[in-house]
Amino acid sequence: MNSIRPFKKGLVLILMASLMFLTGCWGKREVEQLAPLLGIGLDLGEKPGTFLITQQFARPKKGGETGAEIEDRTFSVEASSARESIEKIAKVTYRTPFMGSLKVIVISEDVAKAGGFNDILDFAQRYSEFRRSMYLILAKGKAQDILNLELRSGLVPSMAIKNIIEGGEEISSFPTVRLGHYLTILGTKSTAPILPVLESVKPGEVMEYKADGNDEAGEIQIQGAGVLRGDRLMDFLTDEETKGYMWLENDVANRLINTVDLEESSVKFGGQVLKSNTKYKVKANNGKIELHYQIKTSIAIDEVLGLKKQLSGAEWVELAKGAEKSFAKVIESECKSSIKKQRELSLDFLGIGRHIEQKNSAYWKTIKDQWEEKIKDFPVSLEVQVTVHHSGMSSSSAVNSSGEGQD
Repeated sequence: MNSIRPFKKGLVLILMASLMFLTGCWGKREVEQLAPLLGIGLDLGEKPGTFLITQQFARPKKGGETGAEIEDRTFSVEASSARESIEKIAKVTYRTPFMGSLKVIVISEDVAKAGGFNDILDFAQRYSEFRRSMYLILAKGKAQDILNLELRSGLVPSMAIKNIIEGGEEISSFPTVRLGHYLTILGTKSTAPILPVLESVKPGEVMEYKADGNDEAGEIQIQGAGVLRGDRLMDFLTDEETKGYMWLENDVANRLINTVDLEESSVKFGGQVLKSNTKYKVKANNGKIELHYQIKTSIAIDEVLGLKKQLSGAEWVELAKGAEKSFAKVIESECKSSIKKQRELSLDFLGIGRHIEQKNSAYWKTIKDQWEEKIKDFPVSLEVQVTVHHSGMSSSSAVNSSGEGQD
């Protein structure tokens, strides 16, 4: 027993001595030594088989009040691969590029039409620093111009794009596509990928706004979407077609909706979607398999246009029922326009084939090899139910109010 104690003491001394020779974190890189990458833009290069790759890095803003204030360092190089572009840019940056902070990849319209950008995205999913949570977006015009745009907000373009995408849930009018989701859709083979579309706007093009004395400053707008076959852009969706996609994809969290374009009603309504749920089922109808969508939506009325008189309680209830039908017609119109577009393109961006495979795999096996032909006339039915849960605090129009408030 006595011989064991000296052994234990010796072991403890050896371990303590070993600690003195240990360094800190292996391969550690200080934050101050890194150049955080925020955005990447893909344009066609001048030489065949090359891309003009733009990389936008963040740097702390000198004299900024908070550490969150950043400026940008943006570089563009022509390269045949993502790795080559990183190597070229790393030679001129005074900090080590850090890819883990990448927020968005902007793919120009020309690159998308030419195809082949999946090779760049393949690098993004394989390189350990990248995250599959980064956003993908199509740009009308050059991606380089978008990332070099001077915004009136003063934000770095990559961060502005990220903020607009993440705020898109408030209007639910365009899809949010992360790299991981895009790769998953590619893996289904039957579903055509879809990406939101970005463009820069100047005063007077979409809206009037003060130019602040800087003719070069602009705004960024995300509206509509692009439909791809693999990584090749086939066509754009209009705003209405994209909204229809959002309903059918069960991707509407909030939505501002109005009935001003409906001609059959003299009273028009504006409202906000409180919640919405889309379900689908594959069923037989007259001996044919069809996909049936059921959309249930709750809406709060926040605007009434064209009301000529004050209404009684019973009259207001009837008017609200009419509003439900009017809102349902708007939703149906958006969905039908999206279904029509899918048939015209013969590309299943709505994922109908995926739904059939999940609900009736035996039937799917009999049609999957001819699916692009089947899409053109595959039966799709639609049922929309709208419930007005809140109709505002007044049963009269402000224009025709007698001056006495009504609850």
